[in-house]
Amino acid sequence: MKSFSLVWKIVLVIFFIAVATGYAADQKLPVVNGKKIVAMVNDEPITLDEFNQERAGQQADAGQAKQNKTSDSDLLQRLVNTRLMVQEARKIGLDELPEIKKMVDVYSKVTLREFLIGKELKNVKPDDQDIDRIYKEMVKEWKISSLYFESEEAAKKAEEEIKKGGDFAEIAKRLASEGVAKAGEEKNYAKAKDFTPSIAKVISEMKVGSVSSVIPLTKGYLILKLEDVRSPDNPEAKEMARSEAFSLKSTDVLKQYSDSLVKKYVTIHKEVLDSVDFEAKEPGFQALLKDTRVVAEIKGEEPITVGEMAGYLKQQLYHGVENAIETKKLNSRKMPNLEEMLFKRVFRKEALRLGIDKTEAYRNKVQEYENSVIFGAFVQKAIVPDVKIKEEELKAYYNEHIKDYTYPEMMRIDSLVFAKRNDAESAIEKLRKGTEFQWLASNAEGQVDKNTAGLLTFDGKLLAIKTLPEGVRKVLSGANAGNFKLYASPEGYFYVLSIQGVVPPRPQPYEEARGEIAGKMFNEKLMKLVEDWATKLRAVSDVKIYLKEK
Repeated sequence: MKSFSLVWKIVLVIFFIAVATGYAADQKLPVVNGKKIVAMVNDEPITLDEFNQERAGQQADAGQAKQNKTSDSDLLQRLVNTRLMVQEARKIGLDELPEIKKMVDVYSKVTLREFLIGKELKNVKPDDQDIDRIYKEMVKEWKISSLYFESEEAAKKAEEEIKKGGDFAEIAKRLASEGVAKAGEEKNYAKAKDFTPSIAKVISEMKVGSVSSVIPLTKGYLILKLEDVRSPDNPEAKEMARSEAFSLKSTDVLKQYSDSLVKKYVTIHKEVLDSVDFEAKEPGFQALLKDTRVVAEIKGEEPITVGEMAGYLKQQLYHGVENAIETKKLNSRKMPNLEEMLFKRVFRKEALRLGIDKTEAYRNKVQEYENSVIFGAFVQKAIVPDVKIKEEELKAYYNEHIKDYTYPEMMRIDSLVFAKRNDAESAIEKLRKGTEFQWLASNAEGQVDKNTAGLLTFDGKLLAIKTLPEGVRKVLSGANAGNFKLYASPEGYFYVLSIQGVVPPRPQPYEEARGEIAGKMFNEKLMKLVEDWATKLRAVSDVKIYLKEK
């Protein structure tokens, strides 16, 4: 089914891309079952709600993928064509295929739970205290001083001296001058992500002015002093904190709701649950798969048995039951797995009790999904077999589009960045007279700090010229290895570019490009065949279009 899934997703993408442009909102449309309709396809309506939903979805997709615009009329025609093919698929019984029924059944159950969850979370709001706490942790920055030791003994000795009241800065200066330790003071503030998790944990538990105990590293030992803590304003982090706080609140609400449903509907036979040993050699896991003892009774439903639990466990074990038994991981999953099983069962039961399965929104969503998989099955079985691609076609396409399969020109570039043009020009002059680049990088005055925000990075790596800013591309045009170029950026910085190597553009070998070309040609031919099928079906169908373009 993997290839089936891939094909129908591809076809849905190429078949439905559209951006809305121009239907009058005040048109008088026919009404069927209380719904305005935009088209009738063999007595089956396409509602205005369906059209608007598809249009909104395509606008979002097109915005993300920067697709070309097409008209609303195209979108409506494609909706009609899809409906025709779904109808044809149902006529030949594709909707009765076991794999299709299973996919729809699974989706309908998951969607039913999602609707109930949405109902419960409808009015949930995150706690302000949680938002504030999470936000502060997100934006918190630390300024630290450090002492690094190769010897544990020296580190312990320094720790004792500091504990007795010694001044950290003075001790650090003295030990550094004696070569006993390396002292460091961060000029900039750093976030938790800038440290290893273990060091971040130590710092997070410190107070400003405090000194840590000796921290063992992979190589060496570390003592830290927390100089300062700050929480700069960050609107983006505020929204992220709000989202995380909402997630925490939602999880708590759903846990309480789930517990209440379990209490309402379920009786757990703890003695049976406790007696089950999924890791024991006797009777063995295979025997437990057939065990009919009841672990949990559910009012009005089939109970959960030991065998059902064993089967559920087996489904979760991608590396096999035997491996999980050997590593003693089965019994620890008993309760979490039972909770998952109960969650699915009681949420579905409660959703059915509330009649969610009878709501129009739920039915429409399941119907939409069912149509999509039936459409995919039709394409897979009725159309894909007719897609034929010959080797000579691929080679001809490659030759005709060779520019699209050419590796770009690349250069290996290093750079110095200056605040003033005179300093940059002076540096270029020195380089052209033979001054070593690395020496100049260490000694030239007027250089901009490499950590300055917004600086372009040229650190000797191979870069594709077409990925660089337009101004840089112009400066580098025609450059050769060994050249030095001056680039003045819009931000007011002056880059001395040292071209260390040039790789000219070259064609991508056919063998490497073949897969991509075959994919493109497959999609093109598939789309053409889909359109041909739609044309044939329209010719023998009764299609009425009611929505008119402005």
